[in-house]
Amino acid sequence: MNIMKLKIVILLEKYKKVTDVAAELGLKQPTVSFHMKNLENEFGTPLFQYRSGRVLLTDAGRALYQYALKIVSLTAEAERTVKQFSSPTQGTLKLEASYIPATYILPKALIQFMKQYPGINNSMTIQSDTLLKERLRSREIQMAILHTSDWHDESFNFQLVVRDEPVLIFAPSHPFATIEKLTPEQIALEPWIQYEGGSCLRGFADQWSEINHIRLWNRSELNSPETLKKLVSEGDGVGICSKVSIEAELALGRLCYAPLPGVLPESGGFVLAWRKDHILTPLQQSFADILNNN
Repeated sequence: MNIMKLKIVILLEKYKKVTDVAAELGLKQPTVSFHMKNLENEFGTPLFQYRSGRVLLTDAGRALYQYALKIVSLTAEAERTVKQFSSPTQGTLKLEASYIPATYILPKALIQFMKQYPGINNSMTIQSDTLLKERLRSREIQMAILHTSDWHDESFNFQLVVRDEPVLIFAPSHPFATIEKLTPEQIALEPWIQYEGGSCLRGFADQWSEINHIRLWNRSELNSPETLKKLVSEGDGVGICSKVSIEAELALGRLCYAPLPGVLPESGGFVLAWRKDHILTPLQQSFADILNNN
């Protein structure tokens, strides 16, 4: 069994046709069929079944498919990692981050990294905190910068970048701007502009309302912190934001904030995360050091 055979299993599950798999891999159709037959001979059981011109995986084939995904992913990761060790001043630094660190924390570190490594390209993709953890676990990515309050997750190494401070935000014209000390019950009466599910700040807001025995009036759910801040600054609603993300609005007088009253859940922080079985490449370690020193 080799990697090519496992790739064929993965692509058959995707395309259901030998011709499409052959085209994707740059092979001739008889070659793909030959590898399929060899796989079945190796395992001594049918892995594929033919129905109405489509190739489907049998139960045994689907079991193999799950392992094929992991093996092919690990092989690709090993190749990328070893190449980076052999050429530490060339290549691409690939980053994935959730919105707030990508917008308010990483730019300074990235600028410093680009000055230190002018020959290195970098790319950054923005995803939700939940999806980033899933992609790390499935080995789709090697490291990510995200928000977490779960410091005990044994799957990952965490390097703290910035402690988070979630605060209640509202417009300067809002009645809360004149109240020195708010209560959870007062806040519960206000229309809330919330983050969508999957973000740590949404989870924090939900936990805060639960442990303080109140129910939030969620008027809007958004996946954009910028839109959330805009709606709050120009309307009568309130919301929760990381304090690091509202510095510009505070300086310009477009937003006000107050500490959340009552019992607070663990707020966590923004971290660089990677799997415990992954060794950071020289480039990744250099970027981690820059983050640590900023």
